[in-house]
Amino acid sequence: MYLEKSRSKNLSKQKGITLIALVVTIVVLLILAGTAIAMLTGDDGIIKNAQLGKEDNDKGREKEIVTLAVGSALSEEEGYEIKREHLNTALANHIGTEGEDYTLSDTEPYIVTYLDSGRSYVIDEKGKVSEYVDISEYVQVGQYVNYNPTVKDLSGTPVESNKLKYTSPKGDGQTHGNGSAPQTFTATATGTRWKVLSIENGTVTLISEDVINTDSGGNFVLRGAPGYLYAEQELNEVCKIYGYGYGADKSQVTTYSYGGPKDGELTGQITGSGARSIRVEDINKYAGITEDENGIPRFSDGTAVSSSYGNTRDPQTKTYYPTINTPNGKSKTRLIGLKENGYDYSSDKITNQIIQDMLFTGNKYWLASRCVRTNFNDAIFDVRIVSTSLVGVGTLCFGRLGDFNEYTQSNYTVRPLVSLKSEVIDIDAGYDETTGWKLK
Repeated sequence: MYLEKSRSKNLSKQKGITLIALVVTIVVLLILAGTAIAMLTGDDGIIKNAQLGKEDNDKGREKEIVTLAVGSALSEEEGYEIKREHLNTALANHIGTEGEDYTLSDTEPYIVTYLDSGRSYVIDEKGKVSEYVDISEYVQVGQYVNYNPTVKDLSGTPVESNKLKYTSPKGDGQTHGNGSAPQTFTATATGTRWKVLSIENGTVTLISEDVINTDSGGNFVLRGAPGYLYAEQELNEVCKIYGYGYGADKSQVTTYSYGGPKDGELTGQITGSGARSIRVEDINKYAGITEDENGIPRFSDGTAVSSSYGNTRDPQTKTYYPTINTPNGKSKTRLIGLKENGYDYSSDKITNQIIQDMLFTGNKYWLASRCVRTNFNDAIFDVRIVSTSLVGVGTLCFGRLGDFNEYTQSNYTVRPLVSLKSEVIDIDAGYDETTGWKLK
């Protein structure tokens, strides 16, 4: 009896121990299974790493193909130049059919997109290939960018001093200038900050947070016929000094017009700088103004910006007009027939409040755009301006009652735009409210 009870007791203990061991074993197995699953599927797991490895290999192969195509395109031209036609031919040889296997942007910087993977690669002016990242997914309009117009690389190498200064001469009817007096501008590392105005086609357009004054702290004065004739050139010459800093797209070409209404279609260009003056067309874009099939500017609702835009008038007094053909800029004959292209509108046409604040709040500055207005007796010659809450005009000269009158406009400043290459913005560093986006 005692032996049976003892044996029964031992069997119970063994069963208990076996059950505990089983539970422990199951727990251990579950832990091991969880660990194994994590090793396989976690962020640092074998499967994930394998996927990343394959993706890296695919990217390397795609990038290598684009690099080979760039080399082929360069070999087709004398000098270091990449032409789209040669690049596209080389890409087709390596990838397939444009539009089916890949796409290629029409303008520089060229961007190649593989349609099967959706990945894109950008080619800079030196032929370097890098993965393209849509900067608009990170950078927002109105944010600061730590752009410095006085250094040409991240190590701080200064831009040549002669590029950072411009003195606008007084000029006359036949020599470019502002019509008032010599006025000097110098680009500095401090004094203004730069904000994102737009992000389009791989380019980030920056605008100076504050308007720019002369070195003496004054506004930029334009006067009379010379001021009108060369306003667009002078404003762009001033602003170009801000476009030599690291990251600025110096392949940009700034075209401006000059001369009077009877001098013909006269244009000039500024090259080698990534900066220019803001124009009325820049602001029109945000106001939703486009030209219809007849060239008449209209708001987004279809209404005409000006009822008289495009009309050709013949002031009965046959007024004088500005011209580059005389030393003083005043015509020797009177004008017959004049086409009107002047208009104005209020800032509330721009519905994006961030952009409206950047462009208008407390600011009065010149736009590198000119226009002509007329009425029964007058021919009026203006340079466009932004005046606090209005896109308007500053009159520099007009013909009235057979006479020619000139005016001085001294209330307006300068506002540069800088075209910044999007790939130099360091999105990995993140945005800082104080310093803005860093450049890499």
